[in-house]
Amino acid sequence: MSPGPAAVRHPDYRPANIRRPAVVLQVSGEFASREPAAISDPFEAGLIDALNGQGIFPLDVAVSTSRTLDRDQALARARSLRADALLLVEMRLERKDVVYCRETRRPFAARSTVLAVTLEVLRVADGARLLLEPPDADHPLTDIEVECGAERSIRRLAMEELAGAGISRALTLLMRR
Repeated sequence: MSPGPAAVRHPDYRPANIRRPAVVLQVSGEFASREPAAISDPFEAGLIDALNGQGIFPLDVAVSTSRTLDRDQALARARSLRADALLLVEMRLERKDVVYCRETRRPFAARSTVLAVTLEVLRVADGARLLLEPPDADHPLTDIEVECGAERSIRRLAMEELAGAGISRALTLLMRR
């Protein structure tokens, strides 16, 4: 498996300059038996609330459950809205076996939903990429919360909780200076 894209941070990137962006939220992957819209709804609501909490008020939030994204079309839409930036937030869900508690004497594997978060910020005026934060392979977000200490505890997260964790990660990446 080849490594994903490398992180990019343009010298002009300033989180404080993002106030009225256009946002494209792409939620894709394995949805099991649930409808894609039922999966994407908590991501959309949580993202809007999180951005508003930071004083960022999106002019438009487009949600896609497709695996592909037309950046040129999204940038044209952002320009028509006179947005200051285009935020591309990808939340990719995948079901796979994950090993937990590796550092203990009793690691275990469990089938999990893994959420990979990618954030890209484009300057609307010229389409320049100001920020690209690929998924963090070393710290995956999963729907299983494990305490690996002497009193081991395991809890499966609801999709809304996993969405919240993904949104929190995206916002942290966005606001990091």
